Order: sequence, then structure tokens, then C-alpha cells
Amino acid sequence: MGINRRDWLKTAFLGGAALAFSPLEILAKQTPNYKELNNDGEAIRLCFNENPFGVSPKAIEAMQKSMVDASKYDFKYADVLKSKLAEKNQLSKENILVSAGSSFLLELIAKYVSINKGHMVFPEPSFTIFAPIAEFLGMSKTIIPLQDNKKIDLEGMLKAIKSDTKLVYICNPNNPTGDLLSRTEVESFISKIPENVVVLIDEAYIEFTNQPSFSNLVNQYKNIIVTRTFSKLYGFAGARLGYAMAHPDLLKNLEKLQSWSGGEISILTLAGGIAALDDVDFINKVKNNNKLAKEHTISEFEKNGIKVIPSNSNFIYFSLDNYKGDYFKKLKETKILGGKTYEEKGKWTRISIGTLEQMQKYTNTIFG
Repeated sequence: MGINRRDWLKTAFLGGAALAFSPLEILAKQTPNYKELNNDGEAIRLCFNENPFGVSPKAIEAMQKSMVDASKYDFKYADVLKSKLAEKNQLSKENILVSAGSSFLLELIAKYVSINKGHMVFPEPSFTIFAPIAEFLGMSKTIIPLQDNKKIDLEGMLKAIKSDTKLVYICNPNNPTGDLLSRTEVESFISKIPENVVVLIDEAYIEFTNQPSFSNLVNQYKNIIVTRTFSKLYGFAGARLGYAMAHPDLLKNLEKLQSWSGGEISILTLAGGIAALDDVDFINKVKNNNKLAKEHTISEFEKNGIKVIPSNSNFIYFSLDNYKGDYFKKLKETKILGGKTYEEKGKWTRISIGTLEQMQKYTNTIFG
């Protein structure tokens, strides 16, 4: 079959483009625009606690350069990342397990504790994405409601532990409330947990606080697992990168449930993660914006009589009980994606922190 003039010209153009553009530029010209792939391309996304500044420029550069190795099974990237994470957290590489996002780790831990079935305890509302998997595998659960001030009820969780309890979960700061438990509170709690019960501490948002991680306890308490993510502070929500810190013996057991530990992470993501850890300017920019934008938003809430929980994260938990008007309708009309209702009593909802300009538009929308 012959080639027509239009097809020939298209082929010739692409061939010439190869001489003028980099592989990334050619890919960009042949790939649909991001807004064409996303119906909410024009919307302000304040519903998933994403980083409004995207990915670190240094990380993007490293990811682009790593594309030349994308055809290989290259293990050095994961090894370098684990070394950097170990150094950052004053641990050894044997204390680190990297994965494609922390959600993957939560699922892995749920499968591990479910091997012989049993019982789990967690607060609600919280980020219990793993719970349905554990229940499907035969685990029972006890849900402990938050206290009236929206703090996790540690005493209630302790009382709920039974002889067959295998897992206790704490998200600190908690999602969706943003409340932060103190080290004294949590260490006291951990010391009372039986050694055969895994204590899972989800620190997805700890880097937005000044409180040290509980990672320094993983060699002292062999039943602790601390998980962290690159999705929030570093902007890797779509690139998928997370890690767990625990005693080496516990990590070895988790790895037995993986066909290839860390093999689910792309080389591009690993390279970006390595570079992101060193981009101090970007990290400071994100933290400073989060502080200013959060202060602005909370100030507007309080000025308008909205009950709000002090936030130690990149989102705010607040009550719509005193709000006049249709909150979610206003957001929809102005193309602001703003979450859902987490607790019907008090109409508690959450809003993610965007840039200061985005939060100013948000507050003008709901209070204007």
C-alpha cells in the first residue's frame, strides 16, 4: 500500500523534529495536553493534600536524565536512595524499605498481620485505606472514635486491644484532622502495647511539623513500623514513592510477601527522590507557603465563626455547622475541588492547602 502525501509529510516532519528537539520535547509534541487528559485541568485541586508547587526542579532534572536507564533493571538507584534515607533518619540501610508510595506499604503491612487472621484497632476518621484488605483476609476490627476535640483516643485504643490483636494504627499528624500527638503521649502508648502487636505509625505529614519522627525508636521497639511518603512535601503523589522504617527483622518478614522488594518503583521515580531530598530551597518554599496560606485560611475561618482544628499538616479540618449557604455548591460553581464531609455530626470537612493565591480565591469564594 502506498503512502499518501499527508502521511509522507507527517513522517518527514517527525524525522526532522528528531534533529531539532530532545526526546522529551518530541514526546511532549505527540502526547495530548495535560488539560485534555484531565477534566479538572482548569480547577483548583484542594481535595487530595497535593503539593501545589508540583515536583522539585532538581528532581525533574534528575528524572529526565535517568530516562537513558529506563530500559534496564538498575539496582543502584534504590540502594542510593535507601542510603540517603538512612542517613537522614540516623538509621542503617537495613532499617529502610522503599516502595511505590506509602499506601503500598500500608497494604503490605495489612497482608502481613493478616497471615493468621486476628484483630486490629484504629481511630476514625483516619487514613485507614488498608482496612478493607485486612478485613477481606479475615481480620476483625475495633474502631475508636476521636475525642470531642478531635484528638486520637489513645486510652480507648489501649482498652480495645485483645489477646488476638495484631495491629494498632496511628496516623500522626492525623488525616483528616491535622491533629498532632506529642512524643510523650505516643511513647507512653507504645510502651504499653504487647510486643506481638504491630504498631503502625503513619507519618505522611510529619515533615510539616517541628516534631521529630518516631523512627528513632524502631530498634528499641521491634514491633514498630513508621511509614513516610514523598507524595506531600516533595510532590510525588503521581510519581509514587514512600518508605518504611522498622527493625531489620520485621522488614525481612515484610519483604517475604514481595516477589521483588522495591521492584515496583520506576528508575525515574527513584532518581527524582534522590534529588528531591537535597533540594532545600524547594522544601523551604513549600513549607513557607504552607504556613502563610494556612494562617490566612484559618484566620478567615475564625473571623467568620467557623470552628476549626489547629492544623499540623498541609490541610485544615473544620465544621460547617455555622456556615451560611451551600458550601459545596459554591466550590463547584468556581471550579474548586474541596473534598467531602467526614463526620455528619458537626458537618466536619477538610480543605487542602494550595498556594496563598489559591487560598485567597477559596476564602473569597466561600465568604464573599
